[in-house]
Amino acid sequence: MMPSTEEHTTAFNNTAIFLHWFIALLLLVQFLIGLDMVNIPKGPDSTRAFWFNTHKSIGIFIGCIVLFRLYWRFQSKVPGLPPKASSWERFAATASHASLYFCMIVMPLSGILGSLFSKYDLLVFGVRLPKFLEHDPVIKELMTIIHQSISYFFLMLISVHILAAVKHLVIDCDGVFDRMMPNFSGTSKERNFKKNEKQN
Repeated sequence: MMPSTEEHTTAFNNTAIFLHWFIALLLLVQFLIGLDMVNIPKGPDSTRAFWFNTHKSIGIFIGCIVLFRLYWRFQSKVPGLPPKASSWERFAATASHASLYFCMIVMPLSGILGSLFSKYDLLVFGVRLPKFLEHDPVIKELMTIIHQSISYFFLMLISVHILAAVKHLVIDCDGVFDRMMPNFSGTSKERNFKKNEKQN
């Protein structure tokens, strides 16, 4: 469930906006590395291990940032959809955001568990972490399947999320898109949002 402070504000705070775009950037980097690293051939002079360790390091970092984002979300006021939004739009928004957070948690968790059960050392930004779990190829393979399957589902959700944002910007023109954009003008987002509500 989302915090009970929803509807009490019409704009996200600066920390929430920064976390949203910072995580989005890191996820883009992760997907690009993940798609490319599996095609790097193995060998003594191969960069495969470097990119796998980089992918794992960024993944663990993202996991920590996501946990902080969840904490911040439950501690902060979260704007709801405009009053004119239909019931299906409200349900779709809640379901899609919950699914996005689910993926942002399961992705790094499955990746970490897969690494801990693998036969290779776990290096995080060059630092070797102790492995308290014995190598188990069955669990390792299971975590790999989950990690890869969730990644495809995650990409689909992100695509839907982007399309929904474009809909709010181009079709609805209800100010929802602007609430997650950095505010460089110094004007009040809440005031602009209420202005859009009156115009619509």
